[in-house]
Amino acid sequence: METQSSLLKSTARLITATLIVVVMVIGKSFLVPFAWAVLIGMASYRFLDHLETRTFLTRSLINVLFLIVMLFVLISLSYFFYIELSHIFNDLPSLAIKISDRLHELSLSLQKYGIFIPEHVDKSYISEWVNGHNDIIMSLISGIGLNIWNVILILFYLFFLLYYRDLVIHFYVQKFKNKERLELAKDRFNKSLNLVRSYIYGIAVITLISAAMNYVVFLVFGLKFGLFWAVFLALLNLIPFIGNPIGLVVIMLFAIITKDTMLIPILIFVALFVMNFLQDNVIRPWIVGDKLKLNAFAVFVAIIIGGMIWGVSGMILFIPIVGVAKIILESKEENGVYAIFFSELPKSPYHPTDEKDEIVT
Repeated sequence: METQSSLLKSTARLITATLIVVVMVIGKSFLVPFAWAVLIGMASYRFLDHLETRTFLTRSLINVLFLIVMLFVLISLSYFFYIELSHIFNDLPSLAIKISDRLHELSLSLQKYGIFIPEHVDKSYISEWVNGHNDIIMSLISGIGLNIWNVILILFYLFFLLYYRDLVIHFYVQKFKNKERLELAKDRFNKSLNLVRSYIYGIAVITLISAAMNYVVFLVFGLKFGLFWAVFLALLNLIPFIGNPIGLVVIMLFAIITKDTMLIPILIFVALFVMNFLQDNVIRPWIVGDKLKLNAFAVFVAIIIGGMIWGVSGMILFIPIVGVAKIILESKEENGVYAIFFSELPKSPYHPTDEKDEIVT
């Protein structure tokens, strides 16, 4: 009977997990903006509470001002990318000449080994295509940078979530009549707030520092559109593991095309590699620390699954979501043991040998 009961519980959990994934896939258009709103709301919860108690402004006015500031930042960032990318596309004809020169040099080198590749690109075709599709290109760029409908949804969700944020406390008070359970629920809620706030503020500061450091490197080596590439690489760093390599590949290709010698791209790569090492091993631990308390494998799996379900947004959102899930698991006595799989290795590893509770295989 005990085995059957355990099997039923495992089956129920598997079905529940499957249903959750199905709902997340089907409801993506609603859940992605809502998840962003919840994440931003949790990160700003205490700040807005503090602002409300220290000023004479109403909650509605504070929320509206907060949303206006957010919207201004998003519009400014989108406008920056729009302008910078328009300059890059306008410079495509001269880039095509550079590409032809590099292909010609590469072709001559490979011909010695019996490998033949095209020696040039059709510069007139590229120029005509860019001029004829400039409006479409700019529309696509602005669409990638800022999805207006999703931003509107996020702002609406965020306003109501922040306005009715006290309902969470009222819910806990009504649901948990037992004082110990109420304190446990409040502790879990406060830990989740601290985790999300530290994570969001930490990566925001690191992104600014990364953009500034990248820009200095590109200025030193004279890379064209250095400010754009600095911000581009810093934003890609928001996606752990895969964002930085993708950005480095794109920037290195651009440097190879635009520079007359391979020495400059190699020096840029070395400088970015050193700075990335400093960010990961000095700056990130100093600013963010181990707030998430997740092991690298759990973060990697969260990124992969998040990307499969919600795309780029999922890669970013699933990391704090898994961190909150770990806090919830730890607070439940019957499921707390599962949180071990999300944690780092203990400082004193367990060795079953020469112990009385030795594991028998």
